[in-house]
Amino acid sequence: MKRLFPALACLALLAAAAAAQKGRAEPDYYPSGYPGDTWAGEVVAVDNGARTLTLKYVKHKEEQTFVATLPDAPYQWAKNGRGERVLDFPYDKTLASQLYKYEGWGEGAGSILPDSGTPTAAESANSTGVRRVPNPPDANRVDDLSEFKGRRVVVYYTARERKDGGAVVKYNDVWRVRVMPKK
Repeated sequence: MKRLFPALACLALLAAAAAAQKGRAEPDYYPSGYPGDTWAGEVVAVDNGARTLTLKYVKHKEEQTFVATLPDAPYQWAKNGRGERVLDFPYDKTLASQLYKYEGWGEGAGSILPDSGTPTAAESANSTGVRRVPNPPDANRVDDLSEFKGRRVVVYYTARERKDGGAVVKYNDVWRVRVMPKK
């Protein structure tokens, strides 16, 4: 009975974190350098020219917005660690393939997960929880972002900076989008 209250408190905390707009990525395969930042909300505006989605999250009459920038890069449909369909973009657009490493709880946990990519001989030999995924074909591009409008999504992003003229512009570079099921 002494452990019941702390256990229930932990469950309530985890449930609140799962519903929160800004969060941390769950255990899965992630690109090297990805800090694990996510943001969830309803897409209320899109800008095809700037390739941005504006997400809104409302809780207790308090509204927060987040602007996510989708890359002008090919995408591929994939499944995350929970088996949910996600839209993946190359994390490092300068490479021909992406290197993903399992990040999560438990040492060596990545080596016991089923591999959904094609491992190299070295990856198969040492089962390190690392896999290399080739970039999708260039024809797979999202041209019209309006399909996202009104949908609840979770974006996996990295805060980055770029020079625009002489000014430094900060933006949220998205490499994965999970579209939540309709209510």
